[in-house]
Amino acid sequence: MNKIQYIALSGAALLLTAFTATSCDDANDWSTDASYDRLFSSPKISVSANALDAEVTFTMVPNAEYYVIEVSKDSLYDAVSMGSTTSSILYGEDKSIVKSPFTIDGLDSDSKYFLRIKSYAAGKSESLWGYLTDKSFKTRTEQIINYYMPAAEKITLGWPAGSVVDRVEIWDATGAVVQAVMLTADQIAEGRVVVEGLTQLTDYTAVLYKGDVKRGMIGFTTPAKVPDADVVKYLAEGDSINNTLFEEVAAAGHASLTLALPVGSEYYNINTLNIPDGLSVTFFGLSGGVQPRLGVKSINVAGQHDYIRFENIEVYKGQDEEGNVTTLDYLFNQSEACEVGELAFSNCFIHGLKNTPVRLQGSAEKTIRQLTFSNSLLYGAESRSYSLVHVDASSGKGKIENILFSRSTVVYTGKCFVYSKNTDFTSLILTDCTFSKMMGSGDYLLDCASTKYGPSEGVKMTNCIFGSTSDVAKGIRSSASVDVTNCYQTADFKLTGNLFDGLTDYEGGETALFKDPANRDFTIIDGGFAGKQSCGDPRWYME
Repeated sequence: MNKIQYIALSGAALLLTAFTATSCDDANDWSTDASYDRLFSSPKISVSANALDAEVTFTMVPNAEYYVIEVSKDSLYDAVSMGSTTSSILYGEDKSIVKSPFTIDGLDSDSKYFLRIKSYAAGKSESLWGYLTDKSFKTRTEQIINYYMPAAEKITLGWPAGSVVDRVEIWDATGAVVQAVMLTADQIAEGRVVVEGLTQLTDYTAVLYKGDVKRGMIGFTTPAKVPDADVVKYLAEGDSINNTLFEEVAAAGHASLTLALPVGSEYYNINTLNIPDGLSVTFFGLSGGVQPRLGVKSINVAGQHDYIRFENIEVYKGQDEEGNVTTLDYLFNQSEACEVGELAFSNCFIHGLKNTPVRLQGSAEKTIRQLTFSNSLLYGAESRSYSLVHVDASSGKGKIENILFSRSTVVYTGKCFVYSKNTDFTSLILTDCTFSKMMGSGDYLLDCASTKYGPSEGVKMTNCIFGSTSDVAKGIRSSASVDVTNCYQTADFKLTGNLFDGLTDYEGGETALFKDPANRDFTIIDGGFAGKQSCGDPRWYME
């Protein structure tokens, strides 16, 4: 055994000696592959993009002297030769990129780019490509639209004169293109275009292009069209709304007047405004900002009028000549004979009245054919002297034939919600409304002072939410039938006597259903509420 081990060890020693000798003799006889003497590629690359440029941050490589960056809208990978794509842009071929970060420019806005980097040094092979960690990045949308003015059925757009642009698209709320306008040379040079054929009160987006590249984008809403009339007066801040204005229009033989009030304006008159017989008037607030505010002692509509309308107006307390806030008892406290086809409030905010916005009183014949509150906020009086709609004229001498509340919110009603003393009328319709802190102790939702009187077409309630009452109140005292569809009452809507059927109980109080009713935020917060997207004023629907 020892002999065998000796022979084996001797053989190994001889083999090692021969290998060592050979190694020493042939140390410089083989060549090395220079391709292995290359720089490392950058292991981490990130981009912070703006609209037309981007800051590239990368890990710097030991022994690298400069870097080359390539971006392209086409995919970049090892098999793609440098600079070979139609959209390739190369940076640093002049050896200018020597440190991180580096800003690349000349990009198109709102565009997706792929990016890669190589490192270089004299006497060494260039690195392999290093790729952006997220593979690609996207530039932000450029914004060169510097002016826009929407009107009811058009928009005017502006940009720096002579900019490289070629067309404008108008998108609807779904992103569908509803208008595409190729720009003329004159429009491009001027930096202005008017796009027509839009729809009032509609949300749009205007996009300015260079080819397929977005150079500007702006969202806008077309305002309501200024209502037509024999005379349309555009008032300025500081102008006066007074009786002379109405008298001059009527004296000239005109039957209708629209007063267009600018955004954020305020108009006060400590006197009663008398609308001349035969003149119909629209108080119209231009959209685009804070609603114009109107505060007057009251408005007298003696005589005949096709309509008196308020659109996009805040109705509030008045001011005296020294600017002190004065009490506004009523907006209409009509005692003189009148016949008004329509008294309407649309997209209005009515608050700060001591008594009520609409009252008919006295023994003269007074008729309003249609009273409408739509898309409006009404904060009634907290006192219980008068009802939100109050008819207490001598029996049969004052009448509001049809009353409609639609897509509106009412907080406090004063005494009753609707009071029509011993007077028949035609209809009371409540649809898609939210109510809170309504009638007080013993007061009614509808009170005709007797069950002998009421609306001949009944009371119709649809998609409404009745929140708290100010105290334990009553239902409906009239001869009317009551039709209720998809309406709810919170646990603190308390009625006793003169009840009507059809309201669905919500187990909690209004604080469980609404976000902050104490501060008049009635956004629905209960995800389990069946009417969260179908009941009440739509402005408060749960998202």
